[in-house]
Amino acid sequence: MRMFSNRFVQGAVFIIATIGAAISAHAVSFSDASLNGSYSFLINLRTANTSTDQFAMVGVLTFDGAGNVTGSYTSISADTPSSGTLGGTYSVASNGTGTLTFTSGSSAEFEIALNSPSKGIAEDVQLLQINDSNNEIISGTAVLQSTTAETYSAASVKGSFTFQYNPWTAQSSLSQDGGIGVFTFNGKGTVTFSVTTVYGGTVFTNSGSMTYTVNSNGTGTISASGGNSLQIAFALNSVAGKLAKGLQFLDTDTTDGGNMVITGNTAKQ
Repeated sequence: MRMFSNRFVQGAVFIIATIGAAISAHAVSFSDASLNGSYSFLINLRTANTSTDQFAMVGVLTFDGAGNVTGSYTSISADTPSSGTLGGTYSVASNGTGTLTFTSGSSAEFEIALNSPSKGIAEDVQLLQINDSNNEIISGTAVLQSTTAETYSAASVKGSFTFQYNPWTAQSSLSQDGGIGVFTFNGKGTVTFSVTTVYGGTVFTNSGSMTYTVNSNGTGTISASGGNSLQIAFALNSVAGKLAKGLQFLDTDTTDGGNMVITGNTAKQ
């Protein structure tokens, strides 16, 4: 009985040691090289202060794997859209955390956290601005677009994508709304949609057709016609065979009214 007990303990120790060695062998160690390629990104401001202009930004960041980042963006604040370029530096610690500091186009500094590494490259990055002393939070996500330089076009967005969107506002007087639905892109500049929306506690459904364009860096726009002023800025990501599998987007319509922004995400069906 004692021998059995000793053998059991010895066996348990051996198994635990083996598991520990296996976990250690597969532990991921990150570095600046873990960010290498282009990433779509979307950030939102969150605050309960009604006097603060709501803000959101969507675009593409390109990391060189050696601590440098460039990018382009479309943003909206106080119902006013703008666009521009970004430049800066980044650093990544071995545990996958790090910092991203813009030195041109913005002075924002972000704490970052990498995850879902595939072949040594992070598939997405969490972002939190840390140099804003106001009572607000600016945070978001960057999603891998491609690890190699690509040139995109309308043909890069083709097929059906589910989507979800929500507004961001601190004003209780504005009706809350959110929606889900499906975009279907034809790869040639036309997108049809069906959407279910809850607005001010009432459910609405709608469908229709719009046009879209895609820039060479994977940013783009969706535009409504026929008296509808809807304008959406987006950035594609998760490229497979040069076709996007996801989009991050921002409503840039200047006629929404009120202190709010509307942002969302899509995923390929």
